[in-house]
Amino acid sequence: MTIAATERVRVPFEGEGGGVGPLTWTQQTMWQQMVRAGTSLALVAVRELAPGAAVAEFAAELGFYLSRYQAMRTTLRLAGDGGVRQVVHRSGTAELEIHDTGGQDPALLAARLEQQGIFARFDYEHEWPIRMALVRHEGVLTHAVLAIAHHAADGDAALAMFEDLRDRDPVTGRVPRPPGMAPLEQARLQAGAAGRRQHEASLRYWEQQLRLIPPTVFAPAGTAEQDRYWYADFTAPAMGPALRATAARLGTGTGPVLFAAFAAALAHVTGVSPVAVMITVNNRFRPGFAQAAGHLIQHGLCVLDPAGPESAGPGFDELVRLARRRLRAAQKYGYYVQDEVDALVERVGRERGVGFDLRCLYNDRRGDDSPHPAGTVAAGAAPAAPTVTWRRVDDLHHRLIFHADDRDGALAGQVQVDTAYLGREAVAELLARAQALVCAAAARGGDS
Repeated sequence: MTIAATERVRVPFEGEGGGVGPLTWTQQTMWQQMVRAGTSLALVAVRELAPGAAVAEFAAELGFYLSRYQAMRTTLRLAGDGGVRQVVHRSGTAELEIHDTGGQDPALLAARLEQQGIFARFDYEHEWPIRMALVRHEGVLTHAVLAIAHHAADGDAALAMFEDLRDRDPVTGRVPRPPGMAPLEQARLQAGAAGRRQHEASLRYWEQQLRLIPPTVFAPAGTAEQDRYWYADFTAPAMGPALRATAARLGTGTGPVLFAAFAAALAHVTGVSPVAVMITVNNRFRPGFAQAAGHLIQHGLCVLDPAGPESAGPGFDELVRLARRRLRAAQKYGYYVQDEVDALVERVGRERGVGFDLRCLYNDRRGDDSPHPAGTVAAGAAPAAPTVTWRRVDDLHHRLIFHADDRDGALAGQVQVDTAYLGREAVAELLARAQALVCAAAARGGDS
């Protein structure tokens, strides 16, 4: 149920640039995910406010985002045939919502607004893709809740917005850097010759992989739990130092170590190998995109065979080295026209006589992953199993999603699962087995 605002403050804005154009490649992929999910998959942030916070400063903040970033003042034009175009407006008016607590706990109301934002479906044709709400308790502002529809920004874009706000000149309000390449300009580049070459290279990679992989990473479906869809929040304290120690010993980042462990554990609990999963690819490594505004995440197809001949020999260490190469390839070719890749998946599946199910997503959100300095983890008692807290949800747009985060040096994150394809006991086993693999590799120290 939508939580009604007590008060709405009108926020006018005006910015540079406008026009109409297609969605970027990365926006196309996210739009497809949003349609499948039935929500905007919004990025939501809650801030606890210091005493003395005023409505005017948050109205100014919202106006700053809308004026500076074309992506924040964009609506969508939805055609009857399913086509989507984006419309960037030069000016307009937004609304800042204020919610009075009515005597209830302000933190509880902020949490309810956060959940409302996470599961919201924006009115794409008539609403800006950014919402801001304030919680007011007995006349005092206590929390701010910001939600951004995912086609308009990814995590890095949201962080850049906050950094720009922080770094504004206190007198002039100017930011000491440009806002980055806007989506309309990105779409124009993608339509050029260089963009077409990139896309065609990606198609060749995808076709090669599709002709080799199993149609799904899941074993034949069993019986789903009565409550079918679940989220698991997990923490694995032993995994953080073990990942770093193993990565240092092998001269790599922790990303390939974690992916190798995940793939091996997934193959074990499903009985399906090679493992073929979608990974999130942050395309900001491409020239000109480091500071680009908007959404730049797309999915790459990453294939790893934990039991195949390429990973024979030194075992897990060699699997990590192979994972590093496979991740790089998936990232390199995780940039394409979504509709054409969808058509390719359908065609190759028809030719092979299978229906591909690629709805297994691996999302390493831990940021920079350059090689770590040397370190070791002492052998000893077996580490405690990862802690897992479950909560039921109404629906999911994937069969399995694995999110990885770094929380104070520990590996933490979230698993989302459709138990018609993988049960909760199998998820717990996957996490425990992945941890055991990494901890054993770390304990080997200098041996390889």
